[in-house]
Amino acid sequence: MNNGMWRYRHAAALGLVALLAGCGGGGGGGSTAATCTADCLSGNVTDGSGNGVSGVYVTATNPSTGQTCSASVGTTSSAGSYSLSASNCGGSTVIVSAPSGGGTVVNTCTVGQTCNINPGTTTSVAAYAGTWTANYSSSTAGGDSGSCSVVVKQDGTIDATANNCKSTQSGDFTLSGAVDAQGVFKGTTTLNATYVGTFNATNHSAVGTWTNTSGGGGTWAATLP
Repeated sequence: MNNGMWRYRHAAALGLVALLAGCGGGGGGGSTAATCTADCLSGNVTDGSGNGVSGVYVTATNPSTGQTCSASVGTTSSAGSYSLSASNCGGSTVIVSAPSGGGTVVNTCTVGQTCNINPGTTTSVAAYAGTWTANYSSSTAGGDSGSCSVVVKQDGTIDATANNCKSTQSGDFTLSGAVDAQGVFKGTTTLNATYVGTFNATNHSAVGTWTNTSGGGGTWAATLP
């Protein structure tokens, strides 16, 4: 084989290795997570004893929309490591969730950095799951007010298809978003309003504020029925 052909094949092989080590990796066959690029998330999923959890799906959620945004399927390896693409997540911060230790645990992570999921150091977001009754009011006299039936799923995301929100001024609308492991909530509505606040799993309540693009705003509160 001439040297030119050998160099070509060697370079091609290295290119293939680099491609396989990119964001779509982390399947069940390997023992370590693939090296991530700037649009990737990687880490380890462990149980309460620190042992790797193999063969579970890891997903990334956009906290602004509550929608799954990971562009590849991240399945943990035999050692519990994973990697997945976050190129469609639209921001630097995502909520990463996976089954671990008998429940779903999450971590709020920065894209491109190591993101480990361990029930010993992260809170089970499933503690906030349920159908919450929420009411909101305006800080301005005569401003908008209304109520929502907010369905928080086991992974902390808001089920936008099941939400029923009613405004005294604008009719029906939909709320989407997500609760992270610390109970912090951020959501948006089809009426161009942004909701932020904190859920409390102990007393089954949540409080926060809302603002819209027209300069309106106020407070909201929610409870489990």
